[in-house]
Amino acid sequence: MDKSKIYEIIEGCKKNDRNCQKLLFEFYSKKMMGVCQRYCNNSEIARDLVHDGFIKVFTKISSFKGDSSLETWMTRIFINTCLSHLKKTENRQVFMDIDENIHSIKDDNENKDENEFAVMIKNMPVSKIFDYINSLPEKYKIILNMYSVDGFSHKQISETLGIQIGSSKSRLSRARTMLIDKIKHNESKN
Repeated sequence: MDKSKIYEIIEGCKKNDRNCQKLLFEFYSKKMMGVCQRYCNNSEIARDLVHDGFIKVFTKISSFKGDSSLETWMTRIFINTCLSHLKKTENRQVFMDIDENIHSIKDDNENKDENEFAVMIKNMPVSKIFDYINSLPEKYKIILNMYSVDGFSHKQISETLGIQIGSSKSRLSRARTMLIDKIKHNESKN
């Protein structure tokens, strides 16, 4: 979709135009569902979070100033919606373009481990890597998603989740180690 069409849709959404809201939903719903599924393994809950996220987008769209892309702005809203949901629903404390960022995970792991693992993960579909990430304990999965996939800095993670920067770094390191171990263990069986 070109920038002029996006601008037109944004302006329509600011005026509560249902057709523009529908167009925005249709254009971004799959991408935002992907964001929600990275933070929540349950597809039904992820769909609910997409719904809640779009309500927030439509409610807050008048505050969108265009300092970042609409997609970036919306992604932050959806991530925060997911994190809020996790904080509300969990009894424990939550310390909380994809292809390009997933390659950074691969590159980071290559530096950390031997060539056998690097070859294994390079040949693995991105969806399978996300399945492994989703199998991590929640506090590690969230940090790994925020840092390696969504591009948050450790400072942003610490502010968003209310944890120390050092905690964010150590959890990221632990998440990567756990991810490597899971992949090695499961893929060596195949």
